[in-house]
Amino acid sequence: AHLVQPPTCGQRAQRARAESPRAPCAAGRCHDPKTGRPARVEQVGCAMAGLQNTPLKILELKPESSEVEILTENLQQICTRIDDSGASLVSVIAVMGTYRTGKSFLLDLLARYLKVKAAETAKAEELELARQEALRAGLPAAPPAPPRSPPPDTWRLGEDDRKNMRPPDWVLQGNRERIHEGSKMDESGSGFAWRPGKDKCTQGIWLWSTPFVFPDKDGRKIAVLLMDTQGAWDDTMTKAQSATIFGLTALLSSKLIYNIQNRVEEDKLENMDYITTFAQTVCEDLPGKDAPFGHLELLVRDWVNYEDGYSLAQCKEQMHEHLDDHLSETKVPEDAKPRVARLKSTFRSIDAWGLPHPGLKVTKPTYTGEIKDIDTDFLHLLDRFCEDFFSSSKFPDPSAPLGIEITAKTFQQTVMNFAKSFKDEANDMAIGLREAFVKVETVSVKEDLHKRFREKLKRMAPDTAVLDPHLLKKSLDSLVNEIKKDFEMKLKPWRMPEDDEAQVVGDFHQALMQAVQHRTIVNDQQVEGGKVKLLAAPVVGGCGYILLAHHILLYLVMGGAVYYDASKHAQREGVEVYNPVVLTGVWEDVQSWGIQRWRDLQAIQVALQGLTPQDAMQTLQKASHAAGAIATQAAAAASSASATGAAQSGSIPQAPMK
Repeated sequence: AHLVQPPTCGQRAQRARAESPRAPCAAGRCHDPKTGRPARVEQVGCAMAGLQNTPLKILELKPESSEVEILTENLQQICTRIDDSGASLVSVIAVMGTYRTGKSFLLDLLARYLKVKAAETAKAEELELARQEALRAGLPAAPPAPPRSPPPDTWRLGEDDRKNMRPPDWVLQGNRERIHEGSKMDESGSGFAWRPGKDKCTQGIWLWSTPFVFPDKDGRKIAVLLMDTQGAWDDTMTKAQSATIFGLTALLSSKLIYNIQNRVEEDKLENMDYITTFAQTVCEDLPGKDAPFGHLELLVRDWVNYEDGYSLAQCKEQMHEHLDDHLSETKVPEDAKPRVARLKSTFRSIDAWGLPHPGLKVTKPTYTGEIKDIDTDFLHLLDRFCEDFFSSSKFPDPSAPLGIEITAKTFQQTVMNFAKSFKDEANDMAIGLREAFVKVETVSVKEDLHKRFREKLKRMAPDTAVLDPHLLKKSLDSLVNEIKKDFEMKLKPWRMPEDDEAQVVGDFHQALMQAVQHRTIVNDQQVEGGKVKLLAAPVVGGCGYILLAHHILLYLVMGGAVYYDASKHAQREGVEVYNPVVLTGVWEDVQSWGIQRWRDLQAIQVALQGLTPQDAMQTLQKASHAAGAIATQAAAAASSASATGAAQSGSIPQAPMK
């Protein structure tokens, strides 16, 4: 039986191309089906006239349920447009943050910037292609356009004579009067939905329906998609839904803009730590789980600390210092260092940018996107942010969750696979932020106390020491109780449920006892061996006396032992006896022999303190039984080997006599 599969992205794209003389593709660029070359930039608007360039919701919350649903039909539309664009890889640029912080308004502005940038890129490619064709035909061709260098930045924050400065050209793309694309006050809006005031707007996850296509530094075509997400920690979402939305966003993004109001604060970084922990928990059994996420940009909105007269360089330097205050392990408190280390290892890179307030009129409920009401300093710094964020040295990079780049053909399946993984596990791992904090911090405290326990254990009972078993047990019990009490004290402020706390403490205590048990067993074995050596002391002492009284015999025994050991190392390494490798091995053996003899002396001393006649008899009996068992096994092995050899010799045919 054959399973009927839905059409792939490529099949859907072929059907779309068959139905249209020129298939629509990325914003600002199209490909002529006859030549395969980019369409002329001025023709792009006509080529895309049949398509509405709007965001499409790909994930929505199920009402009265803790689940989410992937909107497959919308995802397929986006996938078809990715195929039509001619791109081979996909890059997702996402914005996330708390609700009512201007995420969707920002995305509509970013969409305008990318439209212009994509059109300029397409035009540059067309000119370069025409130049190459002219050269192949032997015709004169214009030299390649030199890279455009930005003009000197003479802007200064708050200067009165710049209040009427013209907005950047890309801001005026489309409607030159208003940012109308997503305005809820405009029924014709076709952008990421936003509204002024206090009411929430975006729900679920939305993607811009038509990709912006750019070449990367290796010449590969990357389809760039803008993603908008529901406000973080919205009280209309369940914990499982929050985990799914924000985990998916973090995993799929090549660049993640974390929209923060006013300033970077510890709780904002803790929230991001929780989100990435959610995503990593879902992927912990998958290959590539340790691969870093993409770039994290902390975009601080309504930043009020720029001073009048600041240049762009001074603004950037202030934000760098602000980021350093929260992500430098030399500046953050001791308890924040593990979180900082996790964030730095989770993301490929982290940076920060600050935007001033866009103006009071923008926040009014009646605001409908008038560009003239937006503060010029806001627009200027947003323009420079876009130039830096989308610069050729940093953009585009394909999204690569788990270290695997998302291709145009695998995009839809990747989104659906991750959504399914979150759906299967979200209810199990979607604990609240407070519980997540407890879970993360518990692991950190455990690691710190385990480290302290090992250090104290090493000082109390080093590997080279043999101690009295009763004194060792007393000391180790005291150490375990001390560390356990410290752990319990660390847990108290978190007010965990009683059963959960008992389980955590019990697991921690068991881990400590395993280390204690191992050290105790090793020490007991040394002491038991010391008792045997103590009983054999007369024989060993007599031999030692003879060797000390006859120096020549002592030197011969020592020399023979060293030569035997050196020959063993030489044979093992396949080198001569005088090779440095052999000498190193002999020296290590001598050190090991010396350490073991030191342990023997300590063990004999411990055994001598508590040895009774009854203990001596039991020790001799144990040694006798052990020696007898070894002798019996050796005899059986020798007998078996002899019988096998005889059988083999008897089965060998004799050569005929001539």
